[in-house]
Amino acid sequence: MSDPEAPAGRVTLSTVAEVAGVSRAAASLALRGKPGVGAETRQRVLQVANEIGYRARPSTGAAATGTVGLLVKSRPTDVGVVNAFYGPVIAGISQACTELHIDLRLDSLAVNERFDPIEVPRMIQSADIDGLIILGTYLSEATASVIGAKPAVLVDGYSVDPARFPAIVCDNRGGTAAATRHLIGLGHRRIALVGTTPTSFPSILERRAGYEAAMRAAGLDPVYVDAPHDDQLACVTAARQALAADPTITAIAAANDVIAVTVLGELQDRIPHEISVTGFDDIDAAHMVRPRLDTVSVDKQAMGRLAVSVLRHRIANPEDPVFALVQQTRLVVRESSAPPR
Repeated sequence: MSDPEAPAGRVTLSTVAEVAGVSRAAASLALRGKPGVGAETRQRVLQVANEIGYRARPSTGAAATGTVGLLVKSRPTDVGVVNAFYGPVIAGISQACTELHIDLRLDSLAVNERFDPIEVPRMIQSADIDGLIILGTYLSEATASVIGAKPAVLVDGYSVDPARFPAIVCDNRGGTAAATRHLIGLGHRRIALVGTTPTSFPSILERRAGYEAAMRAAGLDPVYVDAPHDDQLACVTAARQALAADPTITAIAAANDVIAVTVLGELQDRIPHEISVTGFDDIDAAHMVRPRLDTVSVDKQAMGRLAVSVLRHRIANPEDPVFALVQQTRLVVRESSAPPR
C-alpha cells in the first residue's frame, strides 16, 4: 500500500475513513478492535491511521458512560413522516455515537393522536441506559415522571414542563414566516395555510403562528385550511375543497413537505402558473418531485449530532439549568412558486 498523503488540518475519524476508503462506522470498529470488519480492512485502517497521524480522542462525559437509548414516536399513520424527517435525524445521532464510541439502542415510543406516549418502553427503566434521546413527542407529566432523573434530551419534542428537559427544535415560526413572505413578495394576496388545526402538535402550532404573523404584517387576512398535519388525504381533500370554494386563492403554504408533495401530485398541471406551493422540512422528496418543491430547509442530521452533544453535557452536568436550542432554517426556492397571473 502506498503512503497516503496526510490531509491538512486536524486528523479526524472521518479523515481516516476517507483515506482508507471505508465508512466512518467501519473505521471506528477497526480502530477499536471490534468485530464487524474483515482482517484486510482492519489492517488498512490501522495503517492509514498511523501514517496520517490519527490519535483517538480520550473519552469524556457520555462517551465514558457507554450506552444511549433512542426513542422514536410510533403510530401506524406516521410511517412515511418518520422515515422522511426522522431518518436523517437518526443518521446524525448514529454518526455521532459511532465517532464517540457510544453504544446506541433504538426503540419505538407508542403515542396517541396528541403525540403523548401511551406506554412506557422497557428501555426507559433499563439500568444500563445512561441517557435518552426522544424524538417527536409531547411528554405529559405522567410520562415525564416515569423518565424521572434519567438524563434525557427532546428532539423536535416538547414537554408539559418546558423546564424539565433540554430540547432541540428548529425555527418553525421563522421558517414558515419566511416562506409566507416569499409568496407575498411574488404578489400573492390570498395564501392558504394547509395542514394545521388550533390543537396541533406544538411545532405545527409554531408554523401556524409564523404564517399568521407574516400575513398580518402585510395587512392580509389568514386563510386557514384546517386538517391534521399527519393525515395526507384529509389535507389534500381540504385543499381541493378550499380552491373550489375560493378561486381567489393563488398560493398554498403547507405545514410540511409531505402535505406539499401530496398537493403537488393532486394539482401538478396547475403548479406554479396557477397555484404556488411551499413546504417545510426539505425532505428528500422535495427535490425529486416535479415541479421541484420550494420549501424551508432543516438540517436534520445536524439536529441528531447536536442531540448527542447535549445529552453528553446533561449526563456530565446534571445540575445545570435546562435550555432549548433552536436551529435556524433556510428557505430553498426551486420551481413550485411563481407570481400570480
